[in-house]
Amino acid sequence: MGRTHRALPGSAAAFLIAAAAWFLGPCARSEVAPSYSITVRLSNFAFTPDHLLLRADLPVRLHLVNDSRGGHNFSAPALFAASTFPNGAPPPEGEVDVRSGQAVDVVFVPRVPGTYKVRCTHFLHTFFGMTGSVVVEGPSR
Repeated sequence: MGRTHRALPGSAAAFLIAAAAWFLGPCARSEVAPSYSITVRLSNFAFTPDHLLLRADLPVRLHLVNDSRGGHNFSAPALFAASTFPNGAPPPEGEVDVRSGQAVDVVFVPRVPGTYKVRCTHFLHTFFGMTGSVVVEGPSR
């Protein structure tokens, strides 16, 4: 007697596919988890803190929070050019826009030790003091 094979009902097949995707999902992801996180508040003409200390070759999450009524950005083109972005592309033109009342996360790995300037490029914001710096120290050994 020959055996007959029955196909799985549609819902059972869908369940098996979903279960496999859930189980194998973490294996397929290539996102890099940051080693540490720093919150920077963007308010009326100020970054708080306005001086950051990062370690080369350690992934960091910058959590940028705009507490003001107007838009701001975190412009650090030299820093971002000297970094890698394992979870995506670098910010266009080295600037991260943060709308009023919003927050944006940027995960990157600074690669080159040095001191980098940060500023808000919105009209007159730099003039009114919305500037800062980021120091990237060499990797720990």
